Amino acid sequence: MTAIPRAIETVRELVPDLDGRIGQFEVETFEMDDELIEAFCEELDRLAGDMQAGVDESDDDKIRMSAHSIKGMGGTMGLPEISVLAQEIEMTMSAGKMDQCKRLCSALIGWSRGFVASIK
Repeated sequence: MTAIPRAIETVRELVPDLDGRIGQFEVETFEMDDELIEAFCEELDRLAGDMQAGVDESDDDKIRMSAHSIKGMGGTMGLPEISVLAQEIEMTMSAGKMDQCKRLCSALIGWSRGFVASIK
């Protein structure tokens, strides 16, 4: 059984009200087998690539769709802090704060790549 690394402190630096928002994404924990974690990593890697392409191409829809999918996956996998970070990306996009959105995207993409590398 592979342990899933958490990103609480990293996300707390980016989303100051994390503690107040994380509860909406917390789910009852369960044991995850390596096959499920591998599938999560594959999808996370793909979505991080899509998000990077969205940032590079200034494609708001691609960023939004990637963030939305990661938001759901984070909660499912017991990583509610990642769900909050993805939600923050959606909110900053809606507010037209693209500089902040790009910074958050960069952090989420970097975390995703590091997470996938740590599991392999």
